[in-house]
Amino acid sequence: MSSPFLTLEFFSLTLREEFRGLHVRQGVLFQGPEGWGEFSPFPNYTPQQDALWLKAALETAFVPRDYPMDAHIGVNAIIGDQEDTYHGSIRALKQYGCTTIKLKVGLSVARDVERVHGIIQAFSDSQRLDDLRIRLDANGRWSVQQACDTVHDLHGAPIEYIEQPCRSVQQLGELHRKINIPIAVDESIRLDGEVQVRDFADLAIVKVSPLGGINAIEQLVEKLDVPIRISGALESSVGLSASLAAAHALVPNEVAGLGTGMLFAMDTTTQPAVPHRGRIQVKRYEPGSDQLKEVRLSITEQEAWRKRFALAWALIPDSVLASWGVPHSGMRG
Repeated sequence: MSSPFLTLEFFSLTLREEFRGLHVRQGVLFQGPEGWGEFSPFPNYTPQQDALWLKAALETAFVPRDYPMDAHIGVNAIIGDQEDTYHGSIRALKQYGCTTIKLKVGLSVARDVERVHGIIQAFSDSQRLDDLRIRLDANGRWSVQQACDTVHDLHGAPIEYIEQPCRSVQQLGELHRKINIPIAVDESIRLDGEVQVRDFADLAIVKVSPLGGINAIEQLVEKLDVPIRISGALESSVGLSASLAAAHALVPNEVAGLGTGMLFAMDTTTQPAVPHRGRIQVKRYEPGSDQLKEVRLSITEQEAWRKRFALAWALIPDSVLASWGVPHSGMRG
């Protein structure tokens, strides 16, 4: 690098539809000797969670990693809890070629069931019903009874798995014994540190940015006693680069949860990481200077992110920074 400091680029991306209560995604980009990293933790994250995200971003920017030539991975489309599922599914299928649909659920049994049927109707009308696979993600919002009632009312639907249907391990274990649809866990691993999950789940959802980078998830996968799926955390295309590399390296033949680029009205790069025929190219996605100008945060918002970045930076051990050749001096911009 020509400077001992990191130059920070601050961005704000508008979402096409409200997603998990968000209308925009904000964050910070910076360039290291190996490429660009993205620091974009969610608003409710703690400084410790922010530090893991920053660690992942620094690893992406400073640690050498080979990206395979002309490699692609399959990805699911995602529909938020406010989007019309029929039209969202038609768009996912016709525009992006995705036949695996991830749906945010956890409203009411009747509403969740109605929204799943919207997906099924869209694929039926498109004569692609046999290709459809549905992934439900409740983010721990279901009770055991609500989960059982929903599964009962969706009997026969092509549900591949239910992600984090309930919050506690005890609830998950009870539900696991009552239903015959696979259960995947996300928060149980990411927030609670559970690695022996076979008694209450069948799959583990692994996210590169919130867990601290590719090296961290490779170590985690060695401890897990169930298969994994790689998923994103609503990063821009720049931030998705590491997750795409991880998915190709660890589970290249599985459909990854990395189709989130289709949720953005604008991205940080002129060639966004969005699905084409249900697949995304595995490569380093780099921001465009014109794009960054269009999505730049206000000065006031930049200052808030600069402080958040500095707090996260202070929690990363100097030994980690030194091992990656990261300038200890910090950042500018």
